[in-house]
Amino acid sequence: MNITINKLKWLIKKIGIFLRHPLLSINNNFDFDFLNAVFMNNKLINKNKELNNLQSLSAIKKLNFDKETNLSIQNSEHLNKVVNSNYFTNLNYFGYGYRILESTKFKDFDYINSFHLYPANIFAINEIKNLIDKNLIGDGLIIDYPSGIGNLFIYLQKIINKNNFVGIDNFEQISKNDIEKYQNNTGSNVLITTFEDFILNNENRAVDLIVSIELDLDIIIKNIFELNPKFLIFETMYVSRFKDIMKMLNEKYKVYLINESIIIYLRK
Repeated sequence: MNITINKLKWLIKKIGIFLRHPLLSINNNFDFDFLNAVFMNNKLINKNKELNNLQSLSAIKKLNFDKETNLSIQNSEHLNKVVNSNYFTNLNYFGYGYRILESTKFKDFDYINSFHLYPANIFAINEIKNLIDKNLIGDGLIIDYPSGIGNLFIYLQKIINKNNFVGIDNFEQISKNDIEKYQNNTGSNVLITTFEDFILNNENRAVDLIVSIELDLDIIIKNIFELNPKFLIFETMYVSRFKDIMKMLNEKYKVYLINESIIIYLRK
């Protein structure tokens, strides 16, 4: 019954989007999932206007990441054979991340394309740099969940000691062997483990921040709360479209910063 009701609600929503934005719907090939993500992002941003950083990447533009990008690309050839190869061989353009930016006033796509990363992760690096510069994080762990191959850490090593990094993944989209091959070949060698093993072996070390990009949060939100990080960085569209997720987050966290790509929460 709930499934039928939800399908009916979604049908009504799609009709509403088309009636309000017929040309936009046609120009986007009736991709109502994408249009809904854009509209819900805008709604959440408008609700938090004073916290909108307008997609700034100024903190990391002072740094040169060419070496890290080349290193990551050169050691990713084996990823075209993994389970979710469509993601790992198409990081810049997979999903809606890049299209969301194209729908805004953001113009610096040459810079985005200079990374071997999904776009939201680039904004995450910029804001992690800002948090470090403000001494809001530093000694605790930075966890990427799900971490995939751990390429985010190659870039973060430029601004913080890699001993602070942990990746959590269930290895369903890519095998542990393929991840270890990438890690060993790049010289990164960051611990990437399952959530269960991390809980079992973590020596009560505090978690400063968790980054979770390109994943439905309902799958891991309870695990994230158990880790009790000071800061959370999510992709905005994975929060803005889900009332239950927003409600759960608002009980324990408050919005610290938001733009069309990422939203940052600070523990209350």
